[in-house]
Amino acid sequence: MMLARQKAIFATLLTISSVILIATLSYIAAADRIGRQQLAPQVSQIMAGILQTELSHHADLLVLQTMLQRMTQHYQIDEAALYNDQQQRLIHSYQHTLTPQLNAHLAEESQPTDGRQMLFPLSYHDLQGKPQRFTLAIINRASLPGFFLLDTLTTTLFVVSLSALLCFLLYLAIRRWQRSPYDTLLQELQQQAEQPHGDVQLSASDPDIQPLVNALNDIFWLREQRHRDLRSARHQAESARWRATRLSDETRRINDHLAKEVSIRRGIETQLKNTQSLLDNILHAMPSAIFAVDEQLRIVQCNQQAGEWLQHDPQQLVGHRLVRLIPELETQNILFERELPQPEKIERLALPSLGQNITGDLLIYPIQHARQANRVIRIDDVSVRLRMEEIMVQSEKMMSVGGLAAGMAHEINNPLGAILQNVQNIRRRLQAGLSANQKAANQHGLDLEKLQHYLQQRQIFLFIDHIQQAGERAATIIRSMLQFARNDHLQKRHINIHDLITTSLTIATTDSDLKHIRINTELPKTLPDVACVPSEIEQVLLNLIKNAQQALDDSQQQTPAIQIRAFLQQQSAPAPQQQQIVIQVEDNGPGIKSADIPHIFEPFYTTKDVGEGTGLGLSVSYFIITAHHQGQLNYRSGKDGGSCFEIVLPLNAPAPQTLVTNTET
Repeated sequence: MMLARQKAIFATLLTISSVILIATLSYIAAADRIGRQQLAPQVSQIMAGILQTELSHHADLLVLQTMLQRMTQHYQIDEAALYNDQQQRLIHSYQHTLTPQLNAHLAEESQPTDGRQMLFPLSYHDLQGKPQRFTLAIINRASLPGFFLLDTLTTTLFVVSLSALLCFLLYLAIRRWQRSPYDTLLQELQQQAEQPHGDVQLSASDPDIQPLVNALNDIFWLREQRHRDLRSARHQAESARWRATRLSDETRRINDHLAKEVSIRRGIETQLKNTQSLLDNILHAMPSAIFAVDEQLRIVQCNQQAGEWLQHDPQQLVGHRLVRLIPELETQNILFERELPQPEKIERLALPSLGQNITGDLLIYPIQHARQANRVIRIDDVSVRLRMEEIMVQSEKMMSVGGLAAGMAHEINNPLGAILQNVQNIRRRLQAGLSANQKAANQHGLDLEKLQHYLQQRQIFLFIDHIQQAGERAATIIRSMLQFARNDHLQKRHINIHDLITTSLTIATTDSDLKHIRINTELPKTLPDVACVPSEIEQVLLNLIKNAQQALDDSQQQTPAIQIRAFLQQQSAPAPQQQQIVIQVEDNGPGIKSADIPHIFEPFYTTKDVGEGTGLGLSVSYFIITAHHQGQLNYRSGKDGGSCFEIVLPLNAPAPQTLVTNTET
């Protein structure tokens, strides 16, 4: 702890140092301001005048370069350059300890905001008397030179050292003056200490320490009184010690008994905590939302799933009314009944307050002999189950439609075969080279050659060709439908990818929704066969084409188009020698939003309105390509901003085999 004299000297020294520091900084600031505002502009103007004088006599660049080098040796100038009337730099000089700032072209300069750069126009007349103009650019030094700062610092240190020495001498004098009365008082205290116990009375001649002397006299008087009180208290304490000894023995026996009871209670509390922790973990692990409520439907306890659905911590939900958190429960009168004889169940209740598209089953259990809660409400999310039920219904419908389509194809195939056979017979009956035709014509006096000319002139053969082409096209469509509806989902076989895409397009183009869309194909004839389940690949292609058609309809594209490509590529990893068949289905629609791209292959994820899609098309396609064919189904943006889905199938796949997984959807 510092003494008063030490504090006074320290404050004096700090004040002197602060005054010296402020004076030094003010001196440096004034010198810097004078250098910036007065000396630097004057030096630059003088240098410009000298250079103008040199230009008036002769314009030797070597001499001018030498002058610029001498100019930049001045501590006030960092850099100088001379530019011609085309703003091109002729000569340049700067201090080598700095980075040059003047560029080769004056127009490229950005004027510094600190005002260090100055421009001076120069001119002279050449031998023909024509005026030549130049511009001298000078950058002044922004700071004071080192020697000035060094001299200022040396002087400041000398003044500070001298001030410190004077303060130390002043400290010694003050110490001597201050200690003199205290030494006298100390001697008197030592003399009084040698006397036996009794009244002590001190005196002082210095009025500054008189309050201290009075305080000491009071302390000595109090000390004597305390000695007397302590002697009487010692006798009382001795008698109390004997009583305390007897009480401590009795207390020790009581403490031993309490320690045993505390140990038993701690064991019971540990078991209760473990049981409570186990019950809490069981409740939090359940995928259902569980609420324990009282008669007013206030939450007494809930589990982690309830907190996640309501987006709050479970502890924060305690005390809130359940019907306020889940308004859909207001209409369920069974919740407000005071007594429940048995558990009740509410099925398929829409709960949008718990999350989008959540449908739940409510189970209400009464609690007997409970004070805080009288019932438990469990909410199970059955949205996935309901979707699966809808999918099963749709699957049954699709299986019925597939069987109906196969039956209709067989029924249509019979009259279509008769039509094509009769068209072929008509051609043969009209042919001139057959003997049976010639014999029948002779009986009726007909000239078959003239009949041929008549039929050609009236384009009867053209009509017959149209009938045959339409019949063959209908037969191709029926054959494709039969192949698509055939139950060969479990069998792989080698098939030409060109034929596979052509068949898929034949089925797709029968849809009237594709009539206004231009479908372009890039299918090389040399593509090798690939091992696959044809009907599954056709299903994937039809799904991608249907999605592209719906995207184009929503975008109102003026020239809607779908591009289908197939090509061969080398697999980069993990097997560099593996070849792959790549099929791309690209449209020029609006594309897919970036926020939806990570979820497009997830089951039940759809951006369509309710009732327009199940969200299973792309997920089933992804499963078919990846799980059944060990390939890849990727998405990327199209060239025209649309969507492009890419099917990658390994070419050197294992031999055709029967798949175990059932892929009916």
